[in-house]
Amino acid sequence: MEPDISKNIEALLSAAVTAHRQGNLRQAATGYEQVLTTAPDHAIATQLLGTVALQNLQFDKARRLLNRAIELDPENGTTFHNLARLDEAEDKLHNAITNYQRAIELMPDNPDSSFSLANVLMSQGQLEESERWYRRTLAIDPAYAEAHRKIARLKKHTAVDSDVTAMETLFRANSTNDSARLQLAFGLGKAYEDMQNYDKAYTYFNTANKLKRAQMRFDINNWDKEIDKVIDVFTPDLFAQFCDAGQMDARPVFILGMPRSGTSLVEQVMASHSKVFGGGELQTLNTAIMTAMDVRHFPSNVPQLTPQAIMKMADGYLAQTSAISAGANYVTDKNPDNFKLIGMIKLMFPDARVIHTCRNPMDNCWSLYKNHFSDNGPFYSYDQTELGRYYLGYSRLMQHWHKVLPGFVHDIVYESLVADLDTSARALLNYCELEFEPACLEFHRTARSVRTASAVQVRQ
Repeated sequence: MEPDISKNIEALLSAAVTAHRQGNLRQAATGYEQVLTTAPDHAIATQLLGTVALQNLQFDKARRLLNRAIELDPENGTTFHNLARLDEAEDKLHNAITNYQRAIELMPDNPDSSFSLANVLMSQGQLEESERWYRRTLAIDPAYAEAHRKIARLKKHTAVDSDVTAMETLFRANSTNDSARLQLAFGLGKAYEDMQNYDKAYTYFNTANKLKRAQMRFDINNWDKEIDKVIDVFTPDLFAQFCDAGQMDARPVFILGMPRSGTSLVEQVMASHSKVFGGGELQTLNTAIMTAMDVRHFPSNVPQLTPQAIMKMADGYLAQTSAISAGANYVTDKNPDNFKLIGMIKLMFPDARVIHTCRNPMDNCWSLYKNHFSDNGPFYSYDQTELGRYYLGYSRLMQHWHKVLPGFVHDIVYESLVADLDTSARALLNYCELEFEPACLEFHRTARSVRTASAVQVRQ
């Protein structure tokens, strides 16, 4: 290669990487493509373009590029790490484990691959093995704050031990930034709650939430207005207007409610049935609605929908869930936020099964407040006043659905499910017109991933 061409490629790649680090994915992709126009077999540019495709949720493109990058350079551990991330995104967790392990072989000093492998193992219920990899992460990088928090979630603390001491030392260190400190504070809050030192636990949880809230953009006043609009639009007259629309024969299963109200547990019980596939927290309903209407004006434009548009939404939803169903008769959709869309579910699927998990309000809100979620998680849960207002809005909306759609929503009480699993599980299956199977009472043995904050609890 001529020196001037080589320098040009290096300059293009450097500029693209800078744009990528700054979050400008479009500019980064353009730069990587320019490199590949000149040097089609450039392994790093191929791998990085595949990573951009992954971030843009272009999974087919990402897999093609990452596989090509491995062909060009089979010893690049970063490529295997990103391929494993893609496997996770597509719920191919056995492949993800294999690819993370290969990444670790090639990059034994990279803590991120060990940490990511531990996360996948935890989602599959391999709790001891996942703890081993979290500890491997800390052996590589003792300041890896999120690994400390995950270990705190996995174990039951009975006294201040080396794990707690390590977290407190790191928490107090001047070199620890706020993002790491909030992870440690959530972990320490969990540890001291286990030890029944509630004052200290509460202090750490408060600190963690204040640090996290400072990173969030959320206006609770918008939530109150959103609830008012939904209640104003979804009236008995609206449902009478569209009583003949939608898929009359389909019976999808929606499990919804507040996060931390028992949705993961209910889905795990149902997914243990031979005719049910647990879909997890799907975005499918939102996607199906977005393809058929202008969501910028939702819900005000719902009365202007046509029966054809509603059928398009329903067909789009069923097509997406059928693609993941693995041949099962039923697919559960356990997106808690779908409680906002119960009216749309009724229009699309008049005979849907809608399971609403209810939990003691104080317990539900406390469970939210003491847990750390992903950056896409519930923004409202990091401030007690905002959390309370959000819960009141949710409660007001659920009362509305019960009033205008009597009998359409099946409430299941979390405390009753835990206290008497047999009775609650039988009632749940009966509502879905499924015969009882003993495996539903052994839900913690079911070999499926649980990738929410409840991953540990459902195994216990």
